[in-house]
Amino acid sequence: MIRPVLAAAVFACIVLPARAWDPIGHMLVSQIAYDRLTPTAKARLDEAIARLNAKEKPDAPYDAVIAACWMDDIRSRTKDYNLWHYVNLPFTPEGMPAPDGSTEPNVIWGIRKCEDILAGKVVDPAIDKDQALVMLEHLVGDIHQPLHTTSRPDDAGGNKTKVGNLKDPLADLIFSKGGNLHFFWDSAYRRVHRNGEATVLYEAPLYDRTKPVDGHKAVMGIIRREATALEKKYPPAMFHDQGDPLTWAKESHALGYHLGYQNLPPSSNGQPVKLTQAYVDAARACAEERIALAGYRLGNLLNQILDSPPTAQPTP
Repeated sequence: MIRPVLAAAVFACIVLPARAWDPIGHMLVSQIAYDRLTPTAKARLDEAIARLNAKEKPDAPYDAVIAACWMDDIRSRTKDYNLWHYVNLPFTPEGMPAPDGSTEPNVIWGIRKCEDILAGKVVDPAIDKDQALVMLEHLVGDIHQPLHTTSRPDDAGGNKTKVGNLKDPLADLIFSKGGNLHFFWDSAYRRVHRNGEATVLYEAPLYDRTKPVDGHKAVMGIIRREATALEKKYPPAMFHDQGDPLTWAKESHALGYHLGYQNLPPSSNGQPVKLTQAYVDAARACAEERIALAGYRLGNLLNQILDSPPTAQPTP
């Protein structure tokens, strides 16, 4: 347990911004994807990560799995890509179709832009092909998180829905014995209902925000174990439709509406909602499947991009 006298110091060192999946979730997606790559695609991805490390000079070298966290890690130095992590498809209680949210910076738009950079269709002076590749690793994970594609009015994808029985050391430290619905869904794949609380099956480490790669490397044993378990529980044969970013967003939107919001236990008098065992169990099953599916789709996409002759950069 973190003593109160140390809480402020530790709080200053941990990574706080809202994510889609937490770092473990993103690394699970990329590990499952990496397991699906052809030898050629693996070699080209590893080469791209080596070039990224040479340019970035991080606290420790990224590898192809940990690189899925790069887009969150750089939030401490730039806000340029904050809008790329989600899309605001509205909460639609009447069952109306979600509109196409792909015409401005958001996660659908971001995936397509990265694909275009990698295909040599466009040039962005701020994003080279190696960066576009690791951004793609991250964004394909983001778009499969249900509350990164839907929201109730003035709720910011669950960030304003307080949860009264969310339990884990990170939630306690950030929210002082509480949390919010978005935070829950970021780690729903490892949530379990125990003794009336939505707690975790295993904890994510707190780490110094100035040394994120060291923090990510500390959980690589967990990543390998849990990725193998998800691949066994949700084998690729279960999934047939590769789809495209808009399809993925609409899938997540439907799940965010039905499981994220419609099934949410009621609260009264402005009190934080208490998540039930049924809600936690359904969210965990959904999140596990979405992480596995994101991994398989990312693997297929990376094989298409990397296991083919490289394309030349167009003239700006």
